[in-house]
Order: sequence, then structure tokens, then C-alpha cells
Amino acid sequence: MIPEAPFEILWQGEHSTRATVRVSVIITCYRYGKECREALDSLCAQTEPCFDVIVVDDCSPDDSAARVQEWMAQHEKEKRFRTLKLLRHHANQGLSQARNTALAQVRTPYVFVLDADNLLYPRCLKVLREALEHSGAQMAYSLIECFGGEQSLIGNELWQPERFAFGNYIDAMAMIRVSALEAVGGYRRMPYNFGWEDYDLWCAFVDRGFVGCHVPQILCRYRVHGGSMLRNVTNPYVLERVEELRADMEKHHSFKFYF
Repeated sequence: MIPEAPFEILWQGEHSTRATVRVSVIITCYRYGKECREALDSLCAQTEPCFDVIVVDDCSPDDSAARVQEWMAQHEKEKRFRTLKLLRHHANQGLSQARNTALAQVRTPYVFVLDADNLLYPRCLKVLREALEHSGAQMAYSLIECFGGEQSLIGNELWQPERFAFGNYIDAMAMIRVSALEAVGGYRRMPYNFGWEDYDLWCAFVDRGFVGCHVPQILCRYRVHGGSMLRNVTNPYVLERVEELRADMEKHHSFKFYF
């Protein structure tokens, strides 16, 4: 069972549909109201015919939740969204718990994890969902185009379990089987919420022999900017506490780490 934290529902809308809905998109937002609206805009062009959207605002101190709620009110008649739901934590919980709260609401077999400051190309959800169905893998990921402060491509590497001993090389943006997430209990709440939630999840998948499917198409867009968590929190924290982090990872996983 994936744990959720106390929240209030700020928006909830649902369309009745005869379509089989197989995908949910979850977005966690903290102080990224403007960017989150852009992420949601990128969902409007998806070729996946019908899916659910769940946003968790992690108690942002600004108007982020209001911005997202306004967007949902403006798009409530868009029938490609079976469900539009906006939750707001009563207190800030950090990225892992925000994603877990979103996951606890999911009613579909597959979920795509989208950070609030990133974007998707129109074919993303459909292509990755089909990759999961055809491959039998537990997660599927694609090439990613970096934009903003840097223009480059990342994510052009196959799933290789042994590589995770040396560090993470797969982004959070992936289509994942909900059954796989339930098997590992969702995202682990790591010490100090410093940003290795995705890495830890992939290592938990490796522990269980789960497999990832690489799709060699550019389907996602990663925003590079000076205010990102990676630059301001994750990288400085790792540099200062690498021995402590290695011990924590080896405590929770079945293999040794060499980062």
C-alpha cells in the first residue's frame, strides 16, 4: 500500500467515458505554478485518447495551487481528461511523499511521472504505454530534450542494472506499472529530501529484478534553469555527504555502491 499524507481537494472533475483508460499522469508542484500550467498545456496535445491527471501541490507558500486550480477550471470540458484532480497537502512533505499521495489516487494500470517544470511531446504517453504493453517491462523511458539554460539530449542509454551501483542515469519522467510501484511501496522518504527519490526507486526495481524499456525517441522535455532542485539542493548535498549517502543506499538495497 502506498502511503498518502493529509490533504484537501481543491479541484475534482470527472467525465463518464466508454473508453478504457489505462494511463494516469501525476504532477507534484512546489512553487512552480506558472511552469505547472505549461506542463499541463503539454498534456492537451497528447495522442493518448483519454487519461487521468492528478496534481499534488506540496503546500506551496505562493499562488501555485490557485494557478493550477484556475487551469483546471478552464479545461474541465476537455474530454481527453477523464479525471482532473488537484490536491493540496496540509503541510509541506517533500517530493517523495507528494508523489506517493498522488499515486494513492491512481486507478489505472500505468502512471507517468511528470515534474511540474517539464513538458511532454504529443506522442509521449501513447508511445510509452505501448512500449510497456509490448515489452512486458515494469517501466518505459525515452530520450529527453533539454531546453532553457542548456540544449542537449539525455537518456540515450539502455536499462543496465549493474550501472546503478555507480549513480543514476535515468530521469524521473517514465511510464511505470502501478503494480511495480505498489510492490516496492512507492517512493522511499529519504533523509533530508535532497532529491534522490528517482534513483532510489530504480534501485528498488533492480533489487526485485524489474526491467526498464528504453524507447529511442525524443518524447520528453527537461527544463534546465538556475533554480532547479538538482543544482541547488541535490548536487551540493551529495558532495558534502557522499559517505553517509552510500551507507544509506547499501542499507536499503541489495548491492554495493561505488559513487
